[in-house]
Amino acid sequence: MVSLTSFEEARRLVEENPPDAAVVSIPPARLAWRDFQRICATRRPPVPVLYESCVFASAVEAGLEQVEGPAMFLRKPIPRSEFASALEALLARAREGRELRAG
Repeated sequence: MVSLTSFEEARRLVEENPPDAAVVSIPPARLAWRDFQRICATRRPPVPVLYESCVFASAVEAGLEQVEGPAMFLRKPIPRSEFASALEALLARAREGRELRAG
C-alpha cells in the first residue's frame, strides 16, 4: 500500500508503476480526476479506482460522470459495512486484472 499526497504523485505512479487498485479521497479543489481516471483505464490491465468524497454528493458533481474504465464513487461519511463492501468489490476487480495479466 502506498499513500500519496498530491495529484501529480498519483498520476506519475499510475503511469510508471501501476498499482493493482487505487482509493482516492477527492479534496474540495477540482483537480483533473477525469484525466487520472483515463490514465488508470488505459493501463493493461486497467487500474480500478474507488473515489470517495465528503464534498461532492455524486460522481457527476465531482466531474467523474461517464468516465472510462472501472471506477466507483462513494459519498462520505459512509457506514463502515458499505465501505467494506466497496473495498471488497475493488479488490475483486484488482484480482481479475492480475489474473488477466498472468494468463
